[in-house]
Amino acid sequence: MVRQPRVVITGLGAVSPNGIGKDAYWQALVEGRSGVSAITCFDPSPFPSKIAAEVKGFQPEAYVERREAKRMSRATLLGIAAAKMAFEDAHVQVTDANRSRVGVGFSTTWGKADVYENEFKSYQERGYRAIHPTMLVEMPSHGLSSHVSATLGASGVCGTLSTGCTSGLDIIQWGYQQIYLGHASVMIVGSAEALLAPFMMAVMSSVGALSCRNDEPEKASRPFEKNRDGLVMGEGAGALVLEAMEHAQERQASIYAEILGYANGREGTDLVRCDLRAPGMVQVLETAMYQSGVPKCQLDYISAHGNGMQDYDTAETNAIKTVFGEQAYNIPLSSVKSMIGQPFSAAGSLQTIAACLTLQHNLITPTINYDIPDPACDLDYVPHRARRARLRTALVHAHGLGGTDSALVLGKLSS
Repeated sequence: MVRQPRVVITGLGAVSPNGIGKDAYWQALVEGRSGVSAITCFDPSPFPSKIAAEVKGFQPEAYVERREAKRMSRATLLGIAAAKMAFEDAHVQVTDANRSRVGVGFSTTWGKADVYENEFKSYQERGYRAIHPTMLVEMPSHGLSSHVSATLGASGVCGTLSTGCTSGLDIIQWGYQQIYLGHASVMIVGSAEALLAPFMMAVMSSVGALSCRNDEPEKASRPFEKNRDGLVMGEGAGALVLEAMEHAQERQASIYAEILGYANGREGTDLVRCDLRAPGMVQVLETAMYQSGVPKCQLDYISAHGNGMQDYDTAETNAIKTVFGEQAYNIPLSSVKSMIGQPFSAAGSLQTIAACLTLQHNLITPTINYDIPDPACDLDYVPHRARRARLRTALVHAHGLGGTDSALVLGKLSS
């Protein structure tokens, strides 16, 4: 019988609204620092919501040559930066001998909003001659993975996923499968999103999903809190290096966590609103826990989807209570979106990075802005301040517009 490989996470790279680099990101989360502010990247005056979680101070030239950067979308640049950070963190070297065993998988939802808006405007004004030929590769979602592969010099499997707000978890599972099936020795997986542009703001405004707490941007994203009024759009990127455990141990790599279980599904017929009974979420959480082999009483922490929408937060709370019963009240959970907004596909990667660091440091990041408890959301959301705890296992949960749902279970290796 062939022994199947255990897959571990050995590198992390984060580009977030409250910190660039995994250490800056982690410190901001621990301190409860919000990255939400008044929008500066375009004029938000026509819209009811005038706030967002922008990545500020990002210098593309630090990761890509200036000439090349000019022809890349912001999502691509954020993704390349995160991937380079993760590779450096993992101390992986791509050589002629191993490059065909190094794979790449990235996800993005719409990701290229700036390209669509700018290039289409140029086309309307000056016709097809205004379009640069590289847009043929830059506009599709798969361009991001291709750019990352080329930048890192990897020539192994290369894939792209676009499954909405669950993409960041789904691409981790895809990378896991490539190693599990023997298609790669090392996978760099992640997600990137940069949707802060007028048309996307118009789309989200039409749904009525955005917080309009414009006078208090840093307090606008308030998952599970009674007076929450919607999500805050965000941007960012996260990347993780995955390896077979034996491969990581052979090269004496530091290991953040092991991937223990995963599940994905979809619920309901409404593509925007959540069923408060959350049958789809319940099934996904149940399946992920079963696949992980972790007894429910031994789950130490949940990185919640928690995006600040009334029905989403209530449904997620109900699902957790259904799955874990009375034990749910003893499991701390928190939402990084209270600090980074909702960066759509990038959220899952950034949540997983935070969960890995939570396990490493035995420190749970808080849910900020949790001022007035909602009777419908009555679990332990770790309000306001980080909390010390002995942690061995964590569950990361994501739910997307359109009804998709994913969950990932991580475990810390025994020392």
